[in-house]
Amino acid sequence: MILITFDDAINELNIKSYRKVFANRTNPNGCPIGGTFFVAHEYTNYQMVQQLHSEGHEIGVYSVSHSSRLEDAGYNEWVNEAVGMREMLRRWADVEKDDILGMRAPHLKPGRNAQYEVLTDYGFAWDSSLSTPPLKVPVWPYTLDHAIPHECRSGTCPTRAFPGVWEIPLNSHYVENFDGGYCPYLDQCVLHNMDADEVFDWLQEDFARYYDGNRAPYVMAFHTSWFQQKRLEQGLTKFLDWATRQDDIWFVTTTQSLLWLTEPTPINNLGSFQAWDCTKRDLPSKPCNLPKSCGLPFKNGKISDTRYMATCFTCPKQYPWLGDTAGSGSETPDVYEPETPK
Repeated sequence: MILITFDDAINELNIKSYRKVFANRTNPNGCPIGGTFFVAHEYTNYQMVQQLHSEGHEIGVYSVSHSSRLEDAGYNEWVNEAVGMREMLRRWADVEKDDILGMRAPHLKPGRNAQYEVLTDYGFAWDSSLSTPPLKVPVWPYTLDHAIPHECRSGTCPTRAFPGVWEIPLNSHYVENFDGGYCPYLDQCVLHNMDADEVFDWLQEDFARYYDGNRAPYVMAFHTSWFQQKRLEQGLTKFLDWATRQDDIWFVTTTQSLLWLTEPTPINNLGSFQAWDCTKRDLPSKPCNLPKSCGLPFKNGKISDTRYMATCFTCPKQYPWLGDTAGSGSETPDVYEPETPK
């Protein structure tokens, strides 16, 4: 299994590049390949998010503020960041709460136990925030019923069990001679001196450690920066073209990978595996063709300016933010009821 993921705001600067990854590529069962988008609020075009969701891609939570200091945030702050972002996606991109099952901590800096308490209390099924050092044997997804089975690279991993929550780790990417270094996000490896063919070879060698080894899911995590380097983008295109020609390599969303893990199915039967069958999937309705472009007042501490947000729904009074996902301007902050009362 290959899991393609993106961590960014979704907007005009990256949507065309992201679409090219999936365009005209199918799995062995004939269904279009899909990916998982961890969406940050600021600068996101919610009509584009709605479009991606309507095409069968998975939408996950990144955060509202994309702050670099959330690893030390408390429980309530994580509620506002994670649950608030889920509410933003529901309200402005029409992605139902039950379709948003997972999250990734900004900058791969998990929030110690507080983040995972929020995941448990508010009904998230999985997380994908923990990265591993370079390992010869990649780590499979695991539940947090027990301690994590690898070194905590960030130093801010959970320190106790969170039964029922799955973790999809980001195994470090690298090749045998460490040319390009190692990285959980592919755009963090130093491949800029390579041409497209060399990038293709690098990706193939990295992938072979999984394919020829324990077959752990191969998570290809990207930021927009990868697609700003033509040689990287072209090398990725060669890799995707090669992989989709194989009859035993599948590109799936994060939740689809977990559905297989909970119901392992032999490769010869994957063509009829319901969780991966697009003909048996109820897709949400498509978004509007002409979204509203909302120019909205925004205040955050000392910052006071105008922010723009595109959505198919009526523009709010002010720019939605932490504690005010509706953008109503109310002085009473949002209150979210946990699904598992504390």
